[in-house]
Amino acid sequence: MFDKDHINNEEDTELEVTTEEKTVKSDIPLDDNTVKAEDSSVIEESTDEAQSTNEQETIINEESPLIDDISATEVEHTPSKEEVLNLGFEPKSPVNSQIPTYYKKPSKKNNVFLACLITFIATLFLVVAGLGITGYIARDGDTPKDNSATHQNKESSKASTLEQLAKKEGSEMSIVDIANKVGPAVCGIVIKAEVQSFFGTQVAEGSGSGIIISEDGYIVTNQHVIENASAINVILSTGKEYSAVLVGQDVSTDLAVIKIEEKNLPTAEFGYSSELQVGELAIAIGNPLGQEFAGSVTVGVISALNRTVSVENRSYTLIQTDAAINSGNSGGALVNSFGQVVGINSLKVSSAEGLGFAIPIDFAKPIIDDLIDNGHVKGRPVIGVSLREVDASMSQQYNVPEGLYVVAVTEFGAAEKAGLIQGDVIITADGQKVSTVAELNAIKNKKSVGDTVILEIKRSRGNDISKWDNKKINVILGEETVMP
Repeated sequence: MFDKDHINNEEDTELEVTTEEKTVKSDIPLDDNTVKAEDSSVIEESTDEAQSTNEQETIINEESPLIDDISATEVEHTPSKEEVLNLGFEPKSPVNSQIPTYYKKPSKKNNVFLACLITFIATLFLVVAGLGITGYIARDGDTPKDNSATHQNKESSKASTLEQLAKKEGSEMSIVDIANKVGPAVCGIVIKAEVQSFFGTQVAEGSGSGIIISEDGYIVTNQHVIENASAINVILSTGKEYSAVLVGQDVSTDLAVIKIEEKNLPTAEFGYSSELQVGELAIAIGNPLGQEFAGSVTVGVISALNRTVSVENRSYTLIQTDAAINSGNSGGALVNSFGQVVGINSLKVSSAEGLGFAIPIDFAKPIIDDLIDNGHVKGRPVIGVSLREVDASMSQQYNVPEGLYVVAVTEFGAAEKAGLIQGDVIITADGQKVSTVAELNAIKNKKSVGDTVILEIKRSRGNDISKWDNKKINVILGEETVMP
């Protein structure tokens, strides 16, 4: 047992017990007459290495750092074992037979909790440190941090804004609503034209489509629809028929404007073909194969943009669509999902399905305005000749030089003024060899009215087509003034 001689019996003092870095003070007075030495039996082993009560006493007597100073005298109340345990202490070993010494027993639950807490804090520290190092490396290597969520939110916001801007003039419509909106502004065009045949001059009839662009009766269509027409009739979606007059036509762009005398007509709204994207909705409205199928609506997509198509020695840059376009659809409307006209249906490839083409409305609009205002396109340069291409086989067969054979010269035109005559063969233009009309037009169209183009030609010697002389002719380009 613990030796009383190590304890000085002095006046009542506070029992001071120090554990680790904390000091616990007990103000409870002790009565050495009421506490017996056997109370030390309530002591529990605090660790697996503790052996016996005697060993614990020896540790406390000789080495224990838990007790700095102990003084005790008689006290009026001695706490019971239950009170001691409730206070979080339990008897360690009596200093003498009457005076028990108390210390706070480490709780196994507290130990587990403390270990878990330390592990969690250490793990959290490592994670934070790792992120900090990663961020530093990213900055040092100019690698952007992964702000994908923020980026997606910004992109989503941006997309929403663009969508609202695109829809300021309206919102996307169903196909039914588009047909109801645009259909009444698409009309049928029926023409009569004189043609020469084996049986002499005959009157033939043709048909196409048109788009009403003003309430007072202006209608745009293809030039080839009304070409050589001696009479033009317009049939509205209501079935009412009108006689029309030709306002202006442009062979180079295959556009024409006609007019009927009426007011308060339904009109089409123009969109912007420059805003089209491949894959978006495309709706063709027109009269395929004549009035029997008037007002037909076919649906597809924008298949391609800026397609170059050559027809009768003329090149066109067109919108490609797989919406069905057939004979009679020419001059009709190609419409986007907002019910706006973005193209004027023009032609199709007959040897394949799903290859239709339309003139972009952005390109057509200034031509239409010129035709309405002037009857022709102002400022377009012209040479003033009709040509036929002569290739190698024709050259050998007819003993004519390869190049562009002048079939006719426009009276009072630029070519006639420069000295070109029928039968000349154009070899080069501004030093560039030309073997097709398209090649010559490409050079001419880079110039303006009043500019000069230098043509190198071959001209036969009188009626002897076996001998050809080379000549150079300077042609001052005139202005195209094709009138109805």
